[in-house]
Amino acid sequence: MIAYLRTVLYLVCMVVVFMCGIAALTITAAVVTNKLPDPQAWMAVVFFMAAGGAAWTAGHAARWDWSSWG
Repeated sequence: MIAYLRTVLYLVCMVVVFMCGIAALTITAAVVTNKLPDPQAWMAVVFFMAAGGAAWTAGHAARWDWSSWG
């Protein structure tokens, strides 16, 4: 049961990483093409990249076999 929950957590985290990447790339493209003139838009890109990085870390921590560590 725990292995199943770890797999589900890993998959959910990878979906979050994928969606954050799409959001960051979309906002970056809008800023570069000057369709989003808001100067705070870069903060949104940084936020989505940080959230994606945190989800990636959590997903890989769930995938790690902690029983053989230590």
